Amino acid sequence: MSMKTYVRAVVKDKNGKIVKDTGWKETNTLTKNFYAILATQMEHVNGKYDVTRTDGTVVKSEHYSYNFAANAPEGDDTYGIQVGTGTTEPTRDNYRLEHKITHGTGSGQLYYYACTFVQGDDYVEVRRTFANQSGADITINEVGLAVVFYSYTDSAMKKALIARSLFTITIPDGGSATLYYRISG
Repeated sequence: MSMKTYVRAVVKDKNGKIVKDTGWKETNTLTKNFYAILATQMEHVNGKYDVTRTDGTVVKSEHYSYNFAANAPEGDDTYGIQVGTGTTEPTRDNYRLEHKITHGTGSGQLYYYACTFVQGDDYVEVRRTFANQSGADITINEVGLAVVFYSYTDSAMKKALIARSLFTITIPDGGSATLYYRISG
């Protein structure tokens, strides 16, 4: 079995009623960053593999116990599951979402809740709920998964996008959506 990624969304209206469940959609859009951080961890090596941070800076990765952390807390849109409005086809070279929707309650923003996790026999799943308190419907066109890794170059924790997919849903004003990002294999 090969490694694959899947995305699912459950959208609710302002009364909490489910208005859409997309079911699982296969995406398989892991980036080069995913493999570089994985190789760093598996080889237990420092300064060998290139990772492109979410700001576009290329750095070397370092073996570190916190690598691959996607446990973003409520209000933090810098890692974990992220959403955006970009429509460009994903590539292995993606290092950030094309047009990330920022955390907040203002126009064009979504409220990012904390990431949670489920682990099965052959998968790991990250879940995150987004609430729309912007005053208008918001359409998501892209979803990504960003993680924390230790930059050997910077001697500091940094963020890197490890997966990006096109995935369109609309969250109604006052509603919410829970997104599920699954890596399986």
